[in-house]
Amino acid sequence: MKESAERSVKVGFTRSPKKVFDEVERVTAEMVRNGWVLTETVIEDGLAYMHLFFERKI
Repeated sequence: MKESAERSVKVGFTRSPKKVFDEVERVTAEMVRNGWVLTETVIEDGLAYMHLFFERKI
């Protein structure tokens, strides 16, 4: 059986790319430490948010 989770990171046009990727890295590292695996990353068409999808076996 698998458990799924989603986390969102704000992207936007005014936000620094370094800050965006630092936050993505921080969120991903936190989830991996808790046993999750990043399965997919999707950026919205309007570039407002990046959605990170995680799964883990339970």
